[in-house]
Amino acid sequence: MAVKGYKWLIPLGFLVLAGGAGAAPLQTHRAVYDLTLGRTEAASDIAGIDGRMVIEWRGGPGCGGYTSLQRVVTRVTGLDQSYMSNDIRLSYFEKIDGREFSYTRTEYTNGELTDRDDGVATRGDDGTIELSREEGKTLKLPASVLFPVQYHNALVEHAERGERIFELTLFDGTEERESPTTIFVSKQPDAGSDVLPDVKGVEALKSVAHWPVRVSYFDTANSEGLPNFEMGITLFENGIATGMTLDYIDLEIKARLKELVIFDDGTC
Repeated sequence: MAVKGYKWLIPLGFLVLAGGAGAAPLQTHRAVYDLTLGRTEAASDIAGIDGRMVIEWRGGPGCGGYTSLQRVVTRVTGLDQSYMSNDIRLSYFEKIDGREFSYTRTEYTNGELTDRDDGVATRGDDGTIELSREEGKTLKLPASVLFPVQYHNALVEHAERGERIFELTLFDGTEERESPTTIFVSKQPDAGSDVLPDVKGVEALKSVAHWPVRVSYFDTANSEGLPNFEMGITLFENGIATGMTLDYIDLEIKARLKELVIFDDGTC
C-alpha cells in the first residue's frame, strides 16, 4: 500500500497568529480534529482513512516565544483491506524576534520508529538562515523564508490590505527544506457564527472575523511548477481553525473540529 509521501502533518504556519497590523493576538489553545477520507481518484490504492489530529499552542511575548505541539494519528486501509498506522509528532519553539526556530519531528509506522529529525534554524544579521540538523548537517535557507509565526503575520497583513493572491515561503520543520506557497484569500465574512460547529469551546469564536483561505505548497526540487498538495481552511483571526481540507493529487483528507480548549493568556 503506497502511503509514503503523503504529508500527514499540517504546515503550522497556517495555524498561528501572533498579531499583525490590526489583527487579534493569538489565542493559545488546544484543538482536536477528526480525520476522514474525502475524494479519491482511480490512481489511489487507499480505501479509507480515519484518525485524529491534535494541535496545541502555548506561549507569547511573556514566554519569549511560542511553543507548538502537533500529533497526527491515522489508520490507512488499502483496497486489499490491508492497513497501516501512522503516528507523527512535531514540537517546536519560535522566538518572538523570529531569529531562532527549533523543532523535533518523529514518525512511527505500525508502532515502529521510522523517522526522526531535529533542527535549529538561526537567522543571521543579513537575513539568511542556517539550518543545523541531526548528525551535524547544515543547510542554508534564503532570507525570504519565514518561520510559522512570521508567516502567518505576513499572511494576515496581506489579507487585511485586501490582497487576494500572493506568495510566501515557509519553513516549519515538516519538510527538509523551505516550502514556497501561493495563498488565495476569499472575501472576509462579517462574523464567525455561520461556520461554527456544535463543539464545546467555540463560543469564543462567535464575534471573531474569519477568512476562507486556500494555500498551494510547492517543492523547491519540483521543476514542473505543480503543487505537492493544497490545503483549504476556515481560519479565524485569532489563529483557530474550525475545519480543513488537505487535497493531494489522488485523494482528499478532511479535518473537522471535534474539541476546543481555550488556555489562559500567557500560558507558557
